Order: sequence, then C-alpha cells, then structure tokens
Amino acid sequence: MFTNSKLAQSVKLACAFGAVSSLGFAAPAIAQDAGADEGAVEKIQVTGSRIRRADIEGANPVSVLDAIEIEKFGITSIGDVLQSIPAAGSAINTNNNNGGNGTTTINIRGIGSNRTLVLVNGKRWSPGLGGSVDLNNIPASIIERIEVLKDGASAVYGSDAIAGVVNIITKQDFEGVHASAYQGEYISEGDGNKEQYDIGFGVSNDKGNVYFNVSYVEEEPTFAGDRPISAVPVFGTPEGFGGSSGTPNGRFMYYDANGDFQNQTGTGQQGGLAPWTEPGSRFNFAPFNYLSTPQERINLYSQGRYELTDNVSAVATAFYGNRKSAQFLAPTPLFFGAAFGDSGYVIGADNPFNPLGIDLSTDLPAGDPGWLFLVGRRMFEAGNREFKQNVDQFQFNGGFEGVLELGDSEYYWDVGYTYADIAQNTLTDGLLNTDRVKLALGNECVNDASCVPLNLFGGSTGIGQGSITQEMLDYISFTAQDAAGTTLESYQANITGEVMELPAGFVGFAAGYEKRWQEGYDQPDALIAAGITSGNSRQPTEGSFSVEEFYLELAVPLVADMDFVDSLDLELATRYSDYSNFGDTTNSKVGLKWRINEELMVRGTWSEAFRAPSISELFLGNSDSFPPLTDPCNGGAAANPNLPGCAGIPAGYVQPNSQIRITVGGNRNLAAEEAESFTYGVVYAPEWLEGASLTFDVFDIEVEGAVSSVGAQSILDACAGDGVTLCSLVQRGSQGQIVDLFNGLVNLGGQTTKGFDMELAYNFETDFGDFKFRLDATYVDDRSVIIVDPVSGAETPFREAGRAFDRDVVPRIRSNISLNWVNGDWTANYLIRHIGSTVENCSISASLNDELCSDPNSGPDGEDYNELGAMGYHDVSVGYFINDNLRVTAGINNLLDQDPPVSFTTFANSFDPSMYEVPGQFGYVRFSMTF
Repeated sequence: MFTNSKLAQSVKLACAFGAVSSLGFAAPAIAQDAGADEGAVEKIQVTGSRIRRADIEGANPVSVLDAIEIEKFGITSIGDVLQSIPAAGSAINTNNNNGGNGTTTINIRGIGSNRTLVLVNGKRWSPGLGGSVDLNNIPASIIERIEVLKDGASAVYGSDAIAGVVNIITKQDFEGVHASAYQGEYISEGDGNKEQYDIGFGVSNDKGNVYFNVSYVEEEPTFAGDRPISAVPVFGTPEGFGGSSGTPNGRFMYYDANGDFQNQTGTGQQGGLAPWTEPGSRFNFAPFNYLSTPQERINLYSQGRYELTDNVSAVATAFYGNRKSAQFLAPTPLFFGAAFGDSGYVIGADNPFNPLGIDLSTDLPAGDPGWLFLVGRRMFEAGNREFKQNVDQFQFNGGFEGVLELGDSEYYWDVGYTYADIAQNTLTDGLLNTDRVKLALGNECVNDASCVPLNLFGGSTGIGQGSITQEMLDYISFTAQDAAGTTLESYQANITGEVMELPAGFVGFAAGYEKRWQEGYDQPDALIAAGITSGNSRQPTEGSFSVEEFYLELAVPLVADMDFVDSLDLELATRYSDYSNFGDTTNSKVGLKWRINEELMVRGTWSEAFRAPSISELFLGNSDSFPPLTDPCNGGAAANPNLPGCAGIPAGYVQPNSQIRITVGGNRNLAAEEAESFTYGVVYAPEWLEGASLTFDVFDIEVEGAVSSVGAQSILDACAGDGVTLCSLVQRGSQGQIVDLFNGLVNLGGQTTKGFDMELAYNFETDFGDFKFRLDATYVDDRSVIIVDPVSGAETPFREAGRAFDRDVVPRIRSNISLNWVNGDWTANYLIRHIGSTVENCSISASLNDELCSDPNSGPDGEDYNELGAMGYHDVSVGYFINDNLRVTAGINNLLDQDPPVSFTTFANSFDPSMYEVPGQFGYVRFSMTF
C-alpha cells in the first residue's frame, strides 16, 4: 500500500470503480497540486499539512470522497452528503423549517458546525455571521473530491479547525464539456421534487487552462401534514395535545367584572365564549408547516491558471452563488397579556367587538376585575407566515505560485489574495405591528377615523376567512425586510520544501503568513428592532475583527530502513495568531508516524486548537426567542416541595403556554475557545489479501471555555433545583409565570468527546465483475457538555453519549456499509446508512408517559426515558453507459421506506431532522454526458 506500485494499482482499481473511496472511507488523498516531472515521484499536499511530500499516508486521519461517490447519494446538496458520513453529528439542513434559514452545515464529531473548518482548494471559505459555512452554495458539479480531516488542525490552518477540516477540491486541468440533468421525488407521496442541471467546460494548452461551470438546483417543499409522524404536534397523543394556545377562535384568560378568573375560548360566533378545555381546545399548527423547505440555487464558478514563466504561474478562481429559500409556518399567533410581562394592552369596553362590557387591561393590579392575563388569537385571516431568503455570495481567490530552485532543492511558494462577500435579504410575511394592535383594541380607536377597531372575538373558519377583515389586517400587519451580510478579506504567503538531509531522509518544512479581516452585520426591519412585532424582536448586529498569523511546519525523518522500522517520522507544527479583539494565541501540534513495514503503520497526533468567537457571538443584538419549555414549577410551591426554586409561586399555577419568551444575545467580551485533541491508530494493508485495507483511529477532544448558552430548559431546571443556581437569569411575574429568561452567550464550561473510527475496505475482481466493499464506522464512547454557573461556580455535565436532545442526537454508533459493482457498461451501488439507538428524557404528561415512553420509570431517580431505536437507510442505484459519452443512473433512497424513530424531545415533527430524513422512498434519475 505504501509503495509506488501499490499506489498505482490502487489508483487503477479506483478508476475502474469511478471512486477513490466510499462515504468517507480511508483512501489515499490524491495530489492537491500537480506538476512533477514525468518519471519522478510526485510531491503532493494532503489536507492537514502544507508540506509537500511523496508519502500520501500521514500521521493525520484523512478520508476522501470523490465526485462519482458523491453522485451516488442521489441528492442535490453537498452538505447533505457530508452530514451522512459517520463522523458527522447533528447539524442544520433544509429539513429544519421552524428555526431553519435555508443553510446546510457540517458538524464533525457533533461538537458544533462552527468548530469544523471548511476550505475550498485549501483556501478558507467564507462563513456566515455565526461562523458556520453554508455548504448548499458549493455546487457538487465543480468537485473533484472532498478530503475530510478528522483531527484538530489550528496549528496549520488557524481558527475553527477544532473537530476537523473539510477541504473541497475542485476539478483541475479539465478539458472538454461535461453536463448532467437530475430529477427526483418521493415516490408514494409524489412530493418534494428536486431538479439539478449543470454544465462545465474547460480548455487548456501548454501555457495554462481555464474552467467554467454553471449549475442550477430547484427543490420543492414537502408539508408536515402529508406525513403521519409530523401531522400533529406530538405523534401518538390525543387530539389537541401539544397544540398552541393561539387558536383561530382565540383563548382569553382574564378576571371578569365579579373578580372571577375566566379561561375561555371563542365559539366561532361573534362574542360567543365557552370554557377552555385541555387539550381539545388547542390548535394543531403542524399541518401548515413545511417538513422540508424549498430552495432555488444558481451558481457560477470559474478558475484559471497561466504560466508567466517556466517557474511562475498566475492563478485565480471566482465564484458567485444565489440562493432563494423559504420557511413556512402556521398563521401568526397574536399573544399578549400579563403572562408575558406585557403592558399597555387594553381591550376597551367601547371596542365594538368586546362582548364583556368592561376594560380588559394588562396594567391593572393582579387579580383585579378586568386584569388581562393572556390572549392568544391565531390570525388565520392573514394567512401563513413565510420567511423568504435571497442570498448572494461572491468569493475571489487570486495570486501567483511557482517553484524556486536553489541548488539541488526546489521550494514551492504561493502568494494570494482572497475577498468574499455574503449579502442576505429576508422578507417575512404575516407579522403584526403590536403598537397598531394596541391602538386598534383600545377605546380611543372608536373616535379616531385613521384607526380600524380590531375584532379578536369572532373567530375564523379557515385561511383567509373570519371576523378580522382585510381593512383590519391592512391596519395592523406588515412585511418585514431584514438585511444581513459578512465580508472576509485576506492576504496569504506560503512556502514549502526541504531544508536539510538527515540519515533517515530529508527534513520537509512549510511556513507562511496570513492577514485576515472579517466583518458582518444584521439589520432587522425597523419595527422588529423597535420591539413592536408579533414575531421575535431583535436588535441590530454589527462588528468586525482582524487577525495576523504566522505558522511553521516540520516533517523530520528520525529512523529508516531498520528491522521493524521501515520509517519513523516526527511531524511538528505551530501557529501564532494575534487578534484585534481578544489578544494573541499560539497553538502547536505533534505527530508521529511509525511505518513498521509495507503492510502496517502506526500513527498518532497531539494538537492544540482554538476558535475565535464569530461576528454573531460577539456582536449579536439581544433578540426574542420562543422555545418550547417545561416549567418545573408547574403546580406552584405546594406541588413541588422538593424544589426550593419554586418557593413563593402560588398554588395551582399552570404554565400558560408551551412556548416561553426568552432573550438571547451576544457578548463582546468573549474569549477564544481552547482545545486539545489526541488521535492515534493503525493503518493495515495486508499483502496476503490484495485490495484490502483497515484503519483504526482513536480520538479524544476536549474544549475549554466553549462559547455557548446554558440552555433555557437547563436554566429553569437548575434554578428550581436549589433556588440559587442561574436564578438571576429568570424573571417571573406575580402569578409565577415566566416573564423573561436570559440565555445569552458566555465562555462557560466546555465539551469532551471520545471514541474511535474504523474503516475497512476490500476491492476484488470476479468473473461477474469487480466489487468494492466498504465499512465506515464511528463509535462515541464519551460526549459531555459542562456548564458552569457564573455565580456559584457549580459544574453541571449533560449531553452524554447515546442520548438524544432537541436537534442534537448523539448515537454511540453510526456506520455506512456499501457494496459497489462494475461490469462493463453496468454499475450498481448498495448502501446502508446505520444510525445507532439513543435514549431521551420522556416527559410528555403524567397520564401519557407510561403509555408512550418506551422505558417509563427506568432512570436512576425514576425518570421516564424513551428509546429512539437503531435504524438503517437502504439506498440503491444502478447506472448504465449508453455510449462512451452518455450515462444514465437511477436510484431509490430509503428503499425499505423506513420511518425515523419517534422523538418526544424534538421541537416539531416528532422526529429530529438534524439526524433523520423526511419519511418516504425517494426515487431519482440522472443523465450525465461528457464530450
């Protein structure tokens, strides 16, 4: 495996299959830079090091996916492909509707997508405000291969490379034209249509080459109501359970003229009110939501190289992408009242639609006649809420590279400039101006000709129908227009070569310098910034920072050509970074590679890593969020005698709404995260079984000072538990209701994850064709997040391995097993994507836990648990070369029509879209042409 002849055989066999590796399986990383003389041993760069070397196997664990392997997934986003590799954890994608924004990210090791660095051709790709890269805007048609480094690499690349690095290598020196057309949809349901078209062409001569590519993708949505698991708020529960208090007929909680508390709902008749019942009166919002969201993407990519002299070339790449995406939610719920800490709301006695004849006011003393505790009215007449993004992304990389010859040595150098800009405009329909709502409900509106009285009591019979007229809507509604953007600019200079010869070989080195600037902004609509919206209000975000960096790498051969030591190499790297906002940091890396013989190699690394806080984390303006939370103090102090934090809460208190208003925001005083990682393992390619290889690597990552929020539910539970921890972050009203909760960002605690990766490959030939078997598996032995209370210093660990949390599923085992077959013009692929079982806390309700939780009362303190069972997605595809230039491929993803396991902790859909897929068999066909 380690000899040139073995490498040549591997490459030939890979070409026969059309793939270098399968789904992140171990494979030689092909040269990132070419140009060696014919007959010479080519020196290349492999992701994880900037040193050019002849040996493609380094101390770092690197896996490779090539263009054909990517195509076999049968999906249109490279982000979705990367989310399927076993080393990846939960991450946002286009199946995230409520809380999504059209992006798809990669989260190696599950410790945060902003802790995975994304490169294109070795250059940093521009992230969004939050520090994560949207992989949707990188078209699959330009990709030659993807190298995935599953190890920390800040010493080589700088910030963000804590969990790993994804390096996307584009097509190089392509001549001719390639084009493809793709279409797919969910077979039985006939929805979720996806189309992709692309064309690329390249020309070259002895002085240089140019490549240009255009791609277009359109993805249609699926609706939550079209799948049983997502058609209700909580699958398997009685009708209305988990639904919203904001209903088309309204919910009204107030004290009447006699001082009696009323909890009522509208009857659908003008002024008609009836007692509210649980859960039957609640509104099922689920069918109105997208399950998978729509997108339209157009991408233009070009790259070129021109030899100015024999040893100097000018190089440039340019990319432009436009993404139009959307999310769709049920009509706006108008919530207001003392339950939310609101003031200034009065439903006047003179309002012609008030059936009660008294003023209902949030500003009266609690419990007085007319005190308005809660109103929840679903504004069906205004139609659904739609959030539409229009994102333009541009990136340019240009510079010079060449070879410097000094004596018998060659030094490869490059200098370059990068400029990237992302601009996003967002339109949100269906929002309400709450200042106008207050005016329209009050007594003064009746005598103001410019004001239109609002009728909340008449009810609605369907979308666009009900007691709220178009004139009323025109007076209180608005379309929000938000703008956001980021800019990245940098200069780089690098050099690599050999500096001296030792008895065991030459010492290789790489050194370089980079200066980088990043800035970003988020400018919400004026009404949102002013806090007079029925949606989430937020303040503007704006900020910038710069960094200056130097790095040095060495590859030192220690011993060679001895018994049991074919070679022993030491790899060293260090990087100094000086940031304008938090100071400087130095991070180093040590690797050791011991090749025992041609069959067996042992390797290991220790590295320091860091992550600078993102623009959003530093400068995010305070904003509202409405997550689903369970108040541990339900029932008041009397019902919770073992929870000191519930003291003083009135008996009989019931959380008025499942979604609670909280405040989130950035922190300009954040420091950089720091991390240490260890990896060690073996690579084995036995001569007695040609075509077989095995890699086994152990990983151990610890992050300190992690930038995160504690978590709203964690804050509530910690405060209730002892009456001290994090209680300063919770604000309650006079009736015990949560008025606000601050869940801002801090350098609080850390994360750890430990486990191993195993990759097994076997290529073999038969009379019936050539086969390639691959197994890629990741086992997570430990995963924890440590939060530290900023006041008491108490540490609380959570997020353990084998557990599932809302949009953070941590299975102990994920694996991909594939079998590829090639015989003449025919190809076939069978893939099983296995996701191991996990366990979640199961707190549905006292009456339903025993019925729906798989393991009630099974926790150490009698907690109820629910198991998300292990499952596997089975994908098949068949390809045929119609002629030398035209190939057709057809496939079915989720062949066995597996449904994801039901989850009771996940917000919306009753399954977690960050790990599992939309239910249904997805069929597709692709035509590919080259000439």
